[in-house]
Amino acid sequence: MSRPTPSPFKISISATDLDFIDERVHTARIPLGVDLPPGKEWSRGVPVSTMTYLQEYWDKKYDWRAVETRINSHLKMFTMPIQQDGEEIAMHFVYHRSDKENAVPLLFQHGWPGSFLEVDKIIDDLTNPQDPNLQAYHVIAPSLPGFGFSSPSSSPDFNLLSIASINNKIMLNLGYSTYIAQGGDWGSMIARTMASNFPESCVAVHVNMMAAAPPSWWRHPLAFLWFVVWAIWMEKQKDGKLGRMLWWREEESGYAEIQGTKPQTISYALADSPIGMLAWLRDKMEPLVDDDFKWEDEDVITWAMMYLIPKSSAHAAIYTNFKGSKLKDFETYLLNKRIPPTVDFGASCFPKEVFNIPSFWARASISENIVFWREHARGGHFPSIERPHVLIQDIRDFSARIGRGRMGGLKRINSDKISNPPLPRQRKRTCNHQARARKAKQKREFKTFEQAGNFFKERDGFYFFGGGAPRHVDFE
Repeated sequence: MSRPTPSPFKISISATDLDFIDERVHTARIPLGVDLPPGKEWSRGVPVSTMTYLQEYWDKKYDWRAVETRINSHLKMFTMPIQQDGEEIAMHFVYHRSDKENAVPLLFQHGWPGSFLEVDKIIDDLTNPQDPNLQAYHVIAPSLPGFGFSSPSSSPDFNLLSIASINNKIMLNLGYSTYIAQGGDWGSMIARTMASNFPESCVAVHVNMMAAAPPSWWRHPLAFLWFVVWAIWMEKQKDGKLGRMLWWREEESGYAEIQGTKPQTISYALADSPIGMLAWLRDKMEPLVDDDFKWEDEDVITWAMMYLIPKSSAHAAIYTNFKGSKLKDFETYLLNKRIPPTVDFGASCFPKEVFNIPSFWARASISENIVFWREHARGGHFPSIERPHVLIQDIRDFSARIGRGRMGGLKRINSDKISNPPLPRQRKRTCNHQARARKAKQKREFKTFEQAGNFFKERDGFYFFGGGAPRHVDFE
């Protein structure tokens, strides 16, 4: 059975759809609000003054056709039909191949309230850096099913496992048998799910958001004790990791409750009201960025357009993954599951992110094989937008910490041919290393078989012992 191939894609919104949106914007009614004290203007949602201004800007100045042309001219986009759970999903994705030798395949996955446009500011430097000595990447940035220009699933059982499988199929169909996954928000959870379910392909994961269950007292008693001490200490720090998580849950998570329980109901209102959709997204875009970042008017409206164009409830329905009957599965395959130790894991922590956890927690609940960890002094939930150069540097620094065997395999990938390069030689060499390890132990060059194996693992980069302690960890 032949694999599906990518088809070039250009955005072209019909005049009928655009006229509908423009008319709704022009005739929108902005409800009255209440007088709030300075510093509390956003406490009840987007201020009336902000929405009044954005409505006028959208009505009088915003030019979708110019935006459409700019996106089409900068981002190389494709679609590909993917079979998943008995249905076909037409997946949309950005795909830029690097001209550099030894470029590495990188899947970049967005979340909510973002879109594939989150890759816009980082894709050029990632694919073709000006410095020839810098690591380059083949970048693939899919739109989540039902987001942007990807078709939605019609199944109520569709979940993150389904999306992880779809993403993996995209990479395999493009010829990438091994690759790195990077993501924030839902993208971070999907990347981890890809690593857990397809560790032979998704060999390294870098995230900028971490949602995980606390350390288990019976599986990781020491980490659990650290967690208790940390929680007591952090309780007094309102702006710390724990304080920010609790604040978000108690004061800012209403959108998730609504979308997670009644996604269809809220979608009727949002799909029919461009101003309503804009307010719904803008409300969460404000508290998730650092104080020194200001959203551009054109950008926030364009983000809303990415949710209006699909005419789908999938953007809301993704939140059903941690509600109702899906919750137990979500806990099993993500919150309470560590990715395999054969997958290298890295994290970039930005202070205005609302799901930041300390490294000991991540080691107990996400990955024991943390090879990169960096704490930043500034930044928030959208680093590719707020601090693109910082995120690019982190991705490169993370790549430098990936095990030599895995990194070598990533660089050998050639996607000019839509096929999976066979790896029998690597498998044979792994077996040879195992034999050499046993021989070394027999000669008493090492005290244990594990020490012998780790020696060859460090030297040659093959991980036939299933992980172990991190080789290089950058706790800055």
